[in-house]
Amino acid sequence: MKLQHLLTKDSKTEFYYEVLELIAGLFLVVFLTLHILFVSTIILGPDVFDALAQGMDAYHLGTIFKSLVIVAFFAHFIVAGRRIPTRVREQGIVWRHAKLLRHPNTWAWVFQVITGMAILVLGAIHIWVVFTNSPTGAMGSAMRVQAGYLWFYIALIPLSFYHAGVGLYRQFVKWGWFPRKPVGYIIIVITLTIIAIGSVALWAFMQLEVS
Repeated sequence: MKLQHLLTKDSKTEFYYEVLELIAGLFLVVFLTLHILFVSTIILGPDVFDALAQGMDAYHLGTIFKSLVIVAFFAHFIVAGRRIPTRVREQGIVWRHAKLLRHPNTWAWVFQVITGMAILVLGAIHIWVVFTNSPTGAMGSAMRVQAGYLWFYIALIPLSFYHAGVGLYRQFVKWGWFPRKPVGYIIIVITLTIIAIGSVALWAFMQLEVS
């Protein structure tokens, strides 16, 4: 029996999964944004970055959030993944329909699925690397970026925020919280701004002299 059938036995169950998808997704978007802003304090200097990291470690906030992220990360993947076509024939049908419709929202969903698969792999690697390299420090992070992870993060940052932006847009429209066009433009601007900040942070890590 397919996972989709297991997760959508009736409308009530489907509603609960929709709410779970919403909560997990919103949590991940908020965390992702705060995370990139925290990392971007390296722009202000390694001392600022280390002071913030040490402050979070003093209250075990890093461990708490990392644990919550792992739960939300895989819960969101399982629940949201119930709509993803897993068979080659189904994927071909979706692709043909997207080309036929030529609608931006349809293509946004298609690429959201593609980026979701990429993030599942890249995000899992990032979580593992962060967990196995605690506590977080400016020099340790800089060494990781300069040692070969630069291209990894160049891929992960835009993929993550594209996926998050499209997901946020679709949730706002689905639940009728905001008008479609204005919220779409706002999310695009915010997404591009955060990606730009993350890119500057990567540049700052590359400029640090590590021993």
